[in-house]
Amino acid sequence: MAMKFSRRNFMVAGVSVMGAGGVVMPFDLLAQAGGGPRPSITVRVDREFDSLDPAYRRGPPEGNVMRAIFQRLVTQKPNSTELEPDAASEVKQVSPTVIEFKLKPGQMFSDGYGEMTAEDVKFSFERIGLPPKGGAKESSYKKDWLGLIGVEVKGKYEGRITLANARANIFDVVIADGSGCIVSKKAVEKLGNDYGTKPVGSGPYVVASYDRQKGVVLKRHAAYAGRKRHFDEISLSVITDAKTTDLAVRAGEIDFAVLSPTAADPLRGIAGITVSDQPSMAYVWMGMNVEKGPLADLRVRQAIRLGLDVDQMLLAGYNGKVPRLNTVIPPLIMGAWKEAPVYKRNVAEAKKLLAAAGVSNLKLRLTVLNQQQYQNMALVAQALLAEIGVTIQVDAQEGGSYWKSGKGDTGKNLDLYMARFSGKHDPNFVLQWFLPAQVGDWNWSRWNSPEFESLYNKAAAEMDAAKRRQLVIEAQQLMDKSSAFVWLTNEANTLVHRSWIKPASIPGWIDWQYAEFTV
Repeated sequence: MAMKFSRRNFMVAGVSVMGAGGVVMPFDLLAQAGGGPRPSITVRVDREFDSLDPAYRRGPPEGNVMRAIFQRLVTQKPNSTELEPDAASEVKQVSPTVIEFKLKPGQMFSDGYGEMTAEDVKFSFERIGLPPKGGAKESSYKKDWLGLIGVEVKGKYEGRITLANARANIFDVVIADGSGCIVSKKAVEKLGNDYGTKPVGSGPYVVASYDRQKGVVLKRHAAYAGRKRHFDEISLSVITDAKTTDLAVRAGEIDFAVLSPTAADPLRGIAGITVSDQPSMAYVWMGMNVEKGPLADLRVRQAIRLGLDVDQMLLAGYNGKVPRLNTVIPPLIMGAWKEAPVYKRNVAEAKKLLAAAGVSNLKLRLTVLNQQQYQNMALVAQALLAEIGVTIQVDAQEGGSYWKSGKGDTGKNLDLYMARFSGKHDPNFVLQWFLPAQVGDWNWSRWNSPEFESLYNKAAAEMDAAKRRQLVIEAQQLMDKSSAFVWLTNEANTLVHRSWIKPASIPGWIDWQYAEFTV
């Protein structure tokens, strides 16, 4: 099926568009153009897609698609963090480091790749958690399976997962999440690099079409053995611009979208559209490359942090409608550091630190995604830092180039950057991107702290919640001492959708359960 949405349809002037027969229709009527419940829906996604291969996914947009096309041993119930069986009929944690499972028979992969077996489970988990074979690229999510020794196949449908150490989050954010997706071993070996755009799963939906820049269409998986889902088809349309999304919602072309509170404001009160504000587990910050020139000096990083006014930046980026974040772990997640310092702007102290470092007339480039909120915040940062003697060039990039700017050797050239990552209900998931092993991948600040890594590993294995929380706070304290990060906000999500749709999400409103959407 061709994607329904076309940006050209919405590049219109004024506050109305032409209806049938050339009649001008006001937007409050167009908002109802989507009609009542129907067997297909269209969902807005705010950035282009990357690989749909669980081992090489980029983030939530891919993860949200994967929940619909892949099964896991267990999965979250709709709108809950409580787990329930999925591909497995039985899962037992027989010791802190050993988990045994038994698959349900008759679970079929799409595209004729046959029945799921324990061998597929072994292949799926080990290709993420163990060193790659045959020249394959290492997974960015390897740390999800930290301490994996291996998966033993005990029978066609039975297996045993063995870990080197206890894992506090092994079920919630690994086995039941993206790194627990069960792929077809035969399909991966046959399709190779094409598997990321032609994924083969055993879940309730299959990928009918994939276009990196336009979106993904999901259709029912005819051979799926589980409960039938409500919608026959779910189209995921890539629309990066909030205003274009607004127009698409009003015109009935988009049935569900997540917007910032500011972007959603004009849609409040329109008949047939529900708008609701929800807390967010995202985290937005401005980072510094600790290996690059003067930024390698702690005093320079401290000066930049003191030269900024986070509240002014949030006012410009989000109209002040989002909470300030003072550390990496958002409040919704266990281990949030409630007593984290709240830095206030101090121009005199910033200048003193630069002088002590012997730095003057410093020129730096600030790389941001070319979305309005980041560009607005970057312009405020530019003006503020000019007052302490630091000249900022704002480099706003398209998504494709931006997400590569911190990778590999290219990342060595970054000065400052602004980033937004998405969290989960686990502190180790949030912290993993700042590990030494992530330098050249997602650790764009190139901050290399063995002490941080040690705290991370201890927290991952600590089963006592209070002790684990303290380890996580100590890890955040190290990040604060580095002065490599200026925390900005954990944002806020506003859901905009047809009133007849009942969305489903793992609490936190980032990880969507598209297969569980109902009316």
